[in-house]
Amino acid sequence: MDMQIEEHARALVGQWRGDFVGAMQAMGDFCPKMETDLAPPAGGRDMLWWHQPFDLAAGAAIWIGAPEQTWSVLGQRILEAAGVESSGPAELRDTYLEVLRQSLGVLARGVGGQLGREVATTAGSETAPPPDPAFSCQIAISTPDQELPSMAFHINRGMLAAVQKFTHGASAEPGQSDQPAPDEFSARACGTLDLLLDVEMPVSVSFGRTQVRIQDILKLTSGSIIELDRGIAEPVEVIVNNCIIARGEVVVVDGNYGVRINEVMSRKERLQESRKYLLPASTHRH
Repeated sequence: MDMQIEEHARALVGQWRGDFVGAMQAMGDFCPKMETDLAPPAGGRDMLWWHQPFDLAAGAAIWIGAPEQTWSVLGQRILEAAGVESSGPAELRDTYLEVLRQSLGVLARGVGGQLGREVATTAGSETAPPPDPAFSCQIAISTPDQELPSMAFHINRGMLAAVQKFTHGASAEPGQSDQPAPDEFSARACGTLDLLLDVEMPVSVSFGRTQVRIQDILKLTSGSIIELDRGIAEPVEVIVNNCIIARGEVVVVDGNYGVRINEVMSRKERLQESRKYLLPASTHRH
């Protein structure tokens, strides 16, 4: 492989490591240590693969694989932060995949910022990589109390061709590793969460909910009233990315509606609330 292309690939891996650690920190207040190992990754029947296409170019994609022990430990750390002490394999798997998808979304925006254009992920799936990726490596990962089986990272030719202008800080000299010292990397990723600060999240306010039969929906006309499950004096819910984070009261500011925050949910409460939306979310299995 051309040295310059390999540097782009290693920069992409390094960027994703930071995004993944940042997502773990945001969701579970936990920072695993991750290092790039350029040795060919070892496959295995228990490997959980995630295939993530990007809209950079036709076919541009990466694959990330994690052994069962790794994804189950990471998933359990997130659920424990949400106050869930015991979880089945399906919940652990879905939790890990949700963190992985979030980190890949942040990666897409980071690549877009480097290339000067908008980049987004498209629908991913649990699909193994092709036998001849353009670049592959291992990701050594450990927690404060144990070393986990390494993850695998594969990049196809379409992705590499699309990110040739991608840079990760200052260009590294040939043969120089893009991996900072573990303590430096953990402090940067966990101390500031700079990698996530520019991520835009949808914010909405819920006045209440109800369930209506389809036949009643078809009867709705102008002037129809739908009764909600919340009293007029009860607080409304502030929802960020489908997760309730606060409650408050409706106010009017310069002719516009607003919400005065009266209660901010704790980290544990937010994580417990997010499980209602994130864990049952569609996990693409093939």
